Amino acid sequence: MSKSNSIWKQADSFLAMTRKILVNGVTAIVLIAITFSFIGGIFASFGESEEVTAENKVLWFKPIGVVVDTEVVGSNNVSIEGLLNGGSNAEQYELQDLLDVLNAAATDDDLSAVYVNVSQLGMYWASAFKIAEAVKNVKDNGKRVIAYAERYGNNAYLISSQANEVLVNEYGGVEAFGFSRKREYYVDLYENIKLNYNVFTAGDFKSGPEPYTRDSMSENDKIAWNAFAEPMWEKMTSMMESGRKLPKGTIQNYGDNAHVLFTENPETAEVALNLGLVDKVVTREEIRNYMFEQFPNEEDDMYAFPDSISIYDYLDTIEADASKSSNKIAVVNIEGAIMTGEAAYGIAGSDTIVKNIQSATKDQDIKAMVLRVNSPGGDVWASELITNALKEFKDSGRPVVTSMGDVAASGGVWVTTNSDEIWAEENTLTGSIGVYGIIPTMDGLYDWAGISVDGVSSTKAGEWDEREAMPDYVKNIIQSNIDNIYKKFVTKVAENRDMAYVDVLPIAGGRIWSGVKALELGLVDKMGDLEDALSSAADMADIEDYSVKTYRKELDPLDAFLQEVLENIDYQVKVDPRIKILLNKTSKYSKIISLEDESIMAYCFECDAIENL
Repeated sequence: MSKSNSIWKQADSFLAMTRKILVNGVTAIVLIAITFSFIGGIFASFGESEEVTAENKVLWFKPIGVVVDTEVVGSNNVSIEGLLNGGSNAEQYELQDLLDVLNAAATDDDLSAVYVNVSQLGMYWASAFKIAEAVKNVKDNGKRVIAYAERYGNNAYLISSQANEVLVNEYGGVEAFGFSRKREYYVDLYENIKLNYNVFTAGDFKSGPEPYTRDSMSENDKIAWNAFAEPMWEKMTSMMESGRKLPKGTIQNYGDNAHVLFTENPETAEVALNLGLVDKVVTREEIRNYMFEQFPNEEDDMYAFPDSISIYDYLDTIEADASKSSNKIAVVNIEGAIMTGEAAYGIAGSDTIVKNIQSATKDQDIKAMVLRVNSPGGDVWASELITNALKEFKDSGRPVVTSMGDVAASGGVWVTTNSDEIWAEENTLTGSIGVYGIIPTMDGLYDWAGISVDGVSSTKAGEWDEREAMPDYVKNIIQSNIDNIYKKFVTKVAENRDMAYVDVLPIAGGRIWSGVKALELGLVDKMGDLEDALSSAADMADIEDYSVKTYRKELDPLDAFLQEVLENIDYQVKVDPRIKILLNKTSKYSKIISLEDESIMAYCFECDAIENL
């Protein structure tokens, strides 16, 4: 290397280091400035607080956000970016917290009533059924339950239909119109823009990549979806009708004839009232007055809602499990799409999950593990990293039990294949045992633009790149790889389920199943929830008294402090836009993960049927 080149290299290194120091330094200064600006508010919020009681109050059950098994970071999932941009991320409500609140309310004589508004709560069907059953339990125990919403979708109405009274805003209505699945198909678009998508699949029912190859829904996709959705819809309508004491078929007829009903009477809320779907049509002022008449507040202020207690305040009044047993059962959550890296909201990061499993493996007080899966799958490599860590725990002589939540499909099944026992709920969406890969090429675009690609390569394997049309030998290699991984997937399931490989093939192929059907097919062992799985794990470990240790993502000290800061302020901070840009560029929370990369995926697009907020 010449002296001049060496000098330039040193100069470049020096500049790179300088840039790094400057960026980190500025970021640190900004964060410190923001932190100290909060100090007064923090100390005020950490002062002596008045004890909150439920006596003569209405439980205000109005969660706004999404239902999860385990929140990723903090009670409110507040991020730096969210705060700086004038708001916060969607609040996460742990399903068990919501159930604990409702179950306690059912027998709490201090509470006057329970007010339910879940119209802005996103959830899958399995969670909706659990919450609906809990609301029904409150009513059945003699506690008055009043439900209200501006509008009711499927899940919101399922839950609200179990109340004593169902109220709706005059400009709203009931939109429980059944399940539908509509997807966009891009094959013509890609042809128009000269972009070629090379899709490789293993499994006749693995329909995730169909939008890249078709212009309409395949018959196999229709068969699989209808087989799952129709029994679920029947169960949902039956529970709605039972809660409202409506004749069988009322909800189905409503959905089938809504276009006629709303044409005859455009007042949709009134239509719902006439059919018995709701009890009252009200304005916001009218419901406030109605609640005041039933439950006057201490100030006797008719312009305010009744004295109430929030979900989290009420949760604080509930006695926690007093068990201090040294015998522990670990609960490790797989929540969201399974990807490599750290866990984040909606992302089950394998690095985080593997660390949690390894921590449990090292802890000799952990006598068993429950793997709680609520995931549509994801990256094959990430799924395998998790199963390898689980095998190490299992090889230590301790049992692993899987509890499937709302959805445990594709890669969400892969990670269960080292389990001693698998529990699912009746409404769990599982299956989708299949693999796919998607690789786009730009040869059509380059030809259209008049760009040619040429060069040399030292090997045959290295001579092709994505700017050129994919040759047959490359397609054959990739398809062979996909087929091989699919074979391994089916083999893992067969060995775990003690089934022959040929017997798994007909129920694999990427097809989705309900928990009930999965039990019938032998893909799961028992029906039950997380508590059932914990009890079974305790039996396997031969322990009677135990405590539960839930593994969550660990925060470094700075993150933990900042999270505490963000959770204990009740005002918005106005920050210079330039600082916003700096933080957005440097914050590790700004991570965009695409499922449509060149990774080999075991992911269930069919499972993305969460009800929109």
